[in-house]
Amino acid sequence: MARYTVGLERGDNIGLPDKHSLRLRRDILAALVADRLSIGIAYARRQYTEENNQSRWLGLTDTIDAIYSEGRKYLGWYISFERDQIPADDKSFRTHSINFFYRNIGSLDAAKRLADLGYLCEVANILRSALEQFAFCSKLSSLSGTEDFKQIRPVQSLNHLKNYVPAAGQLYGLMSKYTHFEYDHHTHFFTTGADEIQTIQKGPVLRAYATHLLFITMVCVAKYILAASPTQFREVPRSILDVEIFIDSVYKYSDDVCCMLPRDAVLANMDILLQEGHR
Repeated sequence: MARYTVGLERGDNIGLPDKHSLRLRRDILAALVADRLSIGIAYARRQYTEENNQSRWLGLTDTIDAIYSEGRKYLGWYISFERDQIPADDKSFRTHSINFFYRNIGSLDAAKRLADLGYLCEVANILRSALEQFAFCSKLSSLSGTEDFKQIRPVQSLNHLKNYVPAAGQLYGLMSKYTHFEYDHHTHFFTTGADEIQTIQKGPVLRAYATHLLFITMVCVAKYILAASPTQFREVPRSILDVEIFIDSVYKYSDDVCCMLPRDAVLANMDILLQEGHR
């Protein structure tokens, strides 16, 4: 059973199980049945076991998957509409911008996978780089095409993104703390036993932090899309405006998780950052 261990305390039972663990449980059961009945494991798995969702009541795995898929869908709509409307003879950097934007979606996929496995610092590294790349996309989109975009510095891009989404700067700073491993974050990676202190490589609470970072990053990108679209489209498509649905889902998710772990200051601060981005 996963437990709340932040700050070296042993607290409430919690859990955010991943699909791999649930599949492994089913495979072990199939192996036991196969051994007792002297049948093949594949046959035992198919005939005597079923998809096990018993432990999912502990966590938010299905909700996380649904919210992420929803957000990714709206980012895909934005890419599609922006690509379709760029004139063939366009001389600006809009094509470069949207192509960079498209390839950066892979960073979100990578962060999601590591977050599902319960990693934190690794997720923060990916998302910090992804936020820089999305900021670069926003800067490129604003240029006429006569500039030397090879001279654009990350700080210039980030400042440009902050004009649309002020919370992006705070998010970047927060992820930098995990990336550079400041002292305040050290206790996230330790837990206590009866006679010893152990290091946590990955775990449910770290997964909660990482998932929050992922969703806040996606909300920042969604906020940029909503703010920049009126200048990019003659009439903003409804499929792009509907990204608000994703943003609202993230707010509700954040409220739910903070209620599950009411003593967790890290999640509370992330929720505050999320709400500040809403204003």
